[in-house]
Formats: sequence, structure tokens, C-alpha cells
Amino acid sequence: MKLTFELSTDLSPQKIWPMYAEITNWYKWESDLESISLEGDFATGTFGQMTLLGQPPLRFELTEVRADKSFCDKTVIPKLGDLYFYHELILRDGHTSVRHSVELIPIEGLDLQKGLDFLQQVFADVPASVSQLVEASR
Repeated sequence: MKLTFELSTDLSPQKIWPMYAEITNWYKWESDLESISLEGDFATGTFGQMTLLGQPPLRFELTEVRADKSFCDKTVIPKLGDLYFYHELILRDGHTSVRHSVELIPIEGLDLQKGLDFLQQVFADVPASVSQLVEASR
């Protein structure tokens, strides 16, 4: 199950990328972020921890980082499955498409509706976050 939101901007990928790569910048575009930390560089294979408003701390892994292009992080959600957040900067005709996707790879036997409800809840603030990301990059 995967949900995606995409927004076009005149900003270059290089202008937006520091909002991802410097995790202290995440507070500028993730309104429900209480804390975030990395156990190393912003690079493939690095683990980190984030706490969202009203939620317990979540451990995540940067599963792929491609500078000025994209990164993906994975969080294991007990009793639900693996949750992937994809963040992509796609250059097209002089504009950058900022695409954020959230994908749930459910555990075997998970009720489809339960998985979809969870995914929709997680995805609900993605459009606002993408908009805030673009504005913070200006």
C-alpha cells in the first residue's frame, strides 16, 4: 500500500536538499516533530530516532540516500509492518517536483482495512509538510 503527494517548484534540488540532509532543518517542515537524532552521517545505512507529537520514540533506518535526488527511511511498526517514507526531488523542464510517498509493507495476515487506515493516518500531514518544505527552502 502506497500513497504519494507531489508539488512542483521553481527551486532547484540543490536548494531543497539541505532541508533533508541537515536533520535540524526537519523542524522547519515537520510540524509534529518533537525530536530527531542520527547515529552517524545522513547516509545509507545510518539509524536514527524520532519522536512525533503524542507518540513514543521511533527508530528508523536511512535505507537509501542519493544527494540532491532522494532518500528513503524505514521504520518497523510492531503488529503492522514496515513503513517506508520516500522523499524525491525530480528535475523536470527547469522545475523540481518534490514527491513524498509513504508505503506500508504489511505483516502477513494484517487486515487490509486496518493497514489502509493506519497508512492514511500517517499520510494525512504529508501535503502540508511538502508545502512547508518548499517554503522553508526559499
